[in-house]
Amino acid sequence: MKNSIILILAIIFLVFSCKKGTRKMKYQIVTNDIDNFWQAYDALKISKDSIATFQTLFIDRATPEFKKFLELRGFFSEQYVSMSKSNSNFLHSIRPILESIKNKREEIDKVYEDMIKIYPAFISPDICFAVSPLRTGGTTSKGLMLIGSEIAVANPNIVDLSEIPSFLRKILESREGNLLHLVAHEMVHTQQPLGDNVNESLLSQAILEGAASFISTIIMGEQTMSLAIYNYGEAHEKELWKEFYEDVKQEKGFNDTDWFYNYFSNRPPDLGYYIGYKICESYYKERENKKLAIKEIIEMQDANVFFKKSKYGSKFNN
Repeated sequence: MKNSIILILAIIFLVFSCKKGTRKMKYQIVTNDIDNFWQAYDALKISKDSIATFQTLFIDRATPEFKKFLELRGFFSEQYVSMSKSNSNFLHSIRPILESIKNKREEIDKVYEDMIKIYPAFISPDICFAVSPLRTGGTTSKGLMLIGSEIAVANPNIVDLSEIPSFLRKILESREGNLLHLVAHEMVHTQQPLGDNVNESLLSQAILEGAASFISTIIMGEQTMSLAIYNYGEAHEKELWKEFYEDVKQEKGFNDTDWFYNYFSNRPPDLGYYIGYKICESYYKERENKKLAIKEIIEMQDANVFFKKSKYGSKFNN
């Protein structure tokens, strides 16, 4: 009798869980390095050796995930000390936002669950939320997202950007500081087969970044690309495409152009994201099977073949 009651309760629990749509996601969220950063930052007030303080309390205590971040980006203690001393108002305004990241598990679960719905092959990556010396918003390694949290959540309507260098302030002011948008974008990158082995071609880089922006927009149900980039692109699409395609025809690498990381430009930076987004959008519209289209966008390996199938270029033919 006792066993029967236990069985009935177990069934009721499973049914209720299914109805609620809950699912335990198998991934880690690492935030220890944010806590370590604040310990080092607070210790600067009484420290006689700022660099040693950051090295001991922050760098040397890095989690394995953050060590990967440090390895990929080459950050060191002196950069953190300089950032901390030059941006006290910024750090004061952003501190409660960073400290709240550890409470975002349910919201990130929802992002992952929505990804599974449109891409069943999804493998959930771990996430390391850390602090960069104001150098990067996000990058990926195999099975891992590395988020520069101070960049990711720097909503210009909430955070004090007055001390930030002008070129970086311009970038941050053009973004919304939406953490989930960045998580969704980087999450897509972790599923792309090219990953860190992406070739240097401009077209390939644009499609890879555009795919992450396009798929994350579908997942979130709203535009995840910087609206400054997207709105400028929508207003100048034809002229941007002609300029971009001239560079593609000359077989330029993405580092040899101003389509990415051009933070001193008079127009919004990173317009290559917009062009890649529009190519992926066109590819999606051309396919009757939308779920298959999403799979093919994420798993793209040949940029030239993908571009031809998208028929995006024909949009501007006379």
